[in-house]
Order: sequence, then C-alpha cells, then structure tokens
Amino acid sequence: MSVEKRLGELMEQERGTAGLAPGPIIARARRRRGRRAAGAGAAALAVALICGVTAVTVGSARQTGGVAGAAGEALTPSAGAVPGAAAASTPTATPTAVPTPGTTALPLSPVRQVAAGEKVEFADGARMWVTTREKCDEYRDASGTWGSGTGCRDVTSDNLEHDKPSIYAQGTFGRDRSLLASFYLGPQPARIVAFVGGKPTVATLVTTPGMKDWTAYYVVLPGMPELPGGRPTSPALAAYDAEGRLLAELPGLGADGAQEKAPARL
Repeated sequence: MSVEKRLGELMEQERGTAGLAPGPIIARARRRRGRRAAGAGAAALAVALICGVTAVTVGSARQTGGVAGAAGEALTPSAGAVPGAAAASTPTATPTAVPTPGTTALPLSPVRQVAAGEKVEFADGARMWVTTREKCDEYRDASGTWGSGTGCRDVTSDNLEHDKPSIYAQGTFGRDRSLLASFYLGPQPARIVAFVGGKPTVATLVTTPGMKDWTAYYVVLPGMPELPGGRPTSPALAAYDAEGRLLAELPGLGADGAQEKAPARL
C-alpha cells in the first residue's frame, strides 16, 4: 500500500479532528514501512549465512576433513556432519594367520626320476648317477677332467645299517661351496634336509625304477669353513616323513666346533 493511499485512509478516519497535520502522519507511515523492510532483510541474511556454513562443513568432510578459517584455525566438522565419515578413515585389522600344529613351511623334496646309469649334472663340475643298487658321483678338476670323487657305493653292502632308517653324507666340502651326492636307506622320505648353522636347505631326491628301500639325493650348500687344525666342518643331515617327523639323522659339526643336530620335528 502506498504512502499516499494510507494517508488518504488516515485523513478519512480523523476527518474533523482539530489540529490534523498531514506531515506527521506521512512520517509515521514511512517509519513503519522502513522497519518492516529492515526486518525482512535481516532474516534473509541470517538464512544465507546458515546455509553457507553448512555447505562448507559438508564439503570439507568429504575432501579434506576440515577447512582453514579466516584466522587460520581449523573448522573441523562434527562427527555427525557426514554419516560414515569417521568409520571410513578407521584402518581395517588384518587377520593373523595361525599355523596348523604339526605342519612345516619347508617344501617337500623334489623327486628326480632317471634311467639307470643316466648322469645328472647337479652343479657346475659335479654329476651323479644311480643304478638299482649303487650311487655314483664324480667331479671335474681344474684341467677339465672328470673322475675325482667318491666313485660308486653299493648300498646293499653289509657294512651299512639296514635294520633301521639311516642317512649318509658323501661329497666335497670347500670354502666356496659344498656338494653332497649321497644316499638314504629306508622307505622313501618326503624330505631330506641339510642344516648349516640352523638354516635348512631341502635336497633333491634321485630315483630309478627298481630301487628298493633306498633313495639317492643331492644338495648344493655354501662353503664350509675349517676349524683350527684343519678339521672340516659339516652340515647336519636328516630325513623326514610327510608330517615332518624325523626318520634318520646324521649330526654335523658347526663353525664353533660344537655338534649341530637336526630338529626332531619340522
């Protein structure tokens, strides 16, 4: 409603009133209109500020978790500003694998089946072969000639233990490397393992058709140091079944001069 129309209404209501002056009436009408406009503007500004803060908080929670204020302070959103935001930043626990009792991390010994008399070069300058009753090995010397080694061993010999599982060590031991090409008497094991300073190395089994109650094996090991007086050190050797139970053992001699034994169970 315009000031002029409202003035007409007031003059009609107060017609005949003594001392009626249009100036004060017009001034009062304009003041009332100004107060209404100021109140509406303040309410609109308050709504705009509230919406602005909410938008900044939600956006910060999605992107950076906070936003710098005018004075440099961090405006951290409340825990309920973005549902699930706190849970998303929580690390997920990784289940710990529990080993099964009686199992071992060592793999089974590889089995290399060959023809009788077939020569297997298992390391540079080292080879072996088997028959149904013999294990043989030979090594190449500096001139390139083959022949040095332990030769052939009849595993049915009476001077070997046949009444219980037993393991033997034949090969060469040096400061640079140690090479074993030997045999085990008894039912075929799942693993033959050499231990040097407690560290295990799984040997490879060598078989040929017709072998009975014995198995050949080879393994390449690090160099073995000599003890004072030139006494050689040697690995501990052991044969195990598939469950890791000890079948036969040959103790070794450690670098400290003490006897090294294989574990009774893998």
